[in-house]
Amino acid sequence: MANLRQELPNQGWKIEKVGDDGSRNKNMQILAVHTKTLSQAEITWLKGLDGHEPLIEVNLYSRCFRSANDSEQR
Repeated sequence: MANLRQELPNQGWKIEKVGDDGSRNKNMQILAVHTKTLSQAEITWLKGLDGHEPLIEVNLYSRCFRSANDSEQR
């Protein structure tokens, strides 16, 4: 997470928030917006409190998405 926090701005991302995600586990979360595409990223470090290995969850929100099939249907 520290590496992401440091390197995202070098790739055109503006860090909007760093802190816990508001859950009972207080997982670390980074919220960022890409300055050119305005895509939003929500990156969360999920602690392995249930005995499992910790995971990184990434959600990416885009203003527009077009699949390869869209061009075939038109």
